Amino acid sequence: MGCVISSSSALTPSAATAAVKPETVSPRSGSHVLLLYINMYPTYQGLGNGRCVKSETFLAGGRRWYVEFYPDGHGPQDTGWISVFLFLVPAGAFEVVTTQLKISLLDAHGKPVPSYGSGGAWRCCTFSTNEGSWGYSRFITRADLGRLGHVSWENGGFSVQFDIIVSKEISTEYVPGRNHDRMLVPPPDILHDLGQLLSSGEGADVTFEVGGEMFAAHRCVLGARSSVFRAQLLGPMKESTSMCVQIEDMEPKVFQALLHFIYTDSVPEIDDADAVGMIQHLLVAADRYSLKRLKLTCEDKLCSYINTSTVATTVALAEQHACPALKEECFRFLESCNNSMLDLITRSSDFEHLARSCPSIMKELIPKLARKPPCVTNYSNM
Repeated sequence: MGCVISSSSALTPSAATAAVKPETVSPRSGSHVLLLYINMYPTYQGLGNGRCVKSETFLAGGRRWYVEFYPDGHGPQDTGWISVFLFLVPAGAFEVVTTQLKISLLDAHGKPVPSYGSGGAWRCCTFSTNEGSWGYSRFITRADLGRLGHVSWENGGFSVQFDIIVSKEISTEYVPGRNHDRMLVPPPDILHDLGQLLSSGEGADVTFEVGGEMFAAHRCVLGARSSVFRAQLLGPMKESTSMCVQIEDMEPKVFQALLHFIYTDSVPEIDDADAVGMIQHLLVAADRYSLKRLKLTCEDKLCSYINTSTVATTVALAEQHACPALKEECFRFLESCNNSMLDLITRSSDFEHLARSCPSIMKELIPKLARKPPCVTNYSNM
């Protein structure tokens, strides 16, 4: 959140209407909810970077709005990403509208996917004649959207939800000589500032040694975000905690990603070649330090990587770290496999280890796969 754009290269209104269709839902507790269904998405792949599809205007909070959707990214730096922005339609010569805003990708069941968009958090956003849009230049990558099994692909489309609360409206005529920009209140930037604090190490009062690498941090920030760090660094244990804390059983890059989330409330970009292993280790770290939102984010990301090669290790991880939704997603994948795929999975060393180390999983799984006898008969012997 926080990218402001002022111009675009849009499609014609007729093409836009066919592709991006808004539907306003009845307001709840002052919140105006817009469901935006982006139809025939594959048709618009290759539209070109910087070109957008524009929705019809809609009414919320006494003001008219519209959405711009960039299937190939808004700017050159956004290639490979999908960009989404909400625009205010100006009603006068000068206008400022302050809102609370959430932008969410919806899964096939109409539920927000927490690892994309606002992540369930409200953001304070100011719209004006000078700065008329808010949104995400990097909402989700095209690759992630393509492999997310819980995204509805009926007619090749997917849904984005905009929750809008208009909390303050100011509309004035322009007065020569008066600087109206003074009235604009920028959005919160505390997470950016905390990220800079982590990067600079300024004021750090504790150092962590992880796999031979050193990481400087701030006790108060870690304690505020994690009950485990709070007990270790600020509680009764603090007297025995030196300025340098050694972290065992964790890779440096995983601890670095953990710190990044603690300070910025976001997961850093992860190389696709190492994505599954990295996210699995980050989930373990999140569970270790009681970071519930990070743990759920990792669960959600792992759901998109479930396949014949990863399902055994993923379901074992889900069982060991109390991730029921992730475990159920693994079960659904296994139930959807044909007999030849199941045979390939059950003959793997990962699955043999799963059968030996997690017998409770096998007790749950066997009844679910009872309709596939050729692949179930060997389970009891593992």
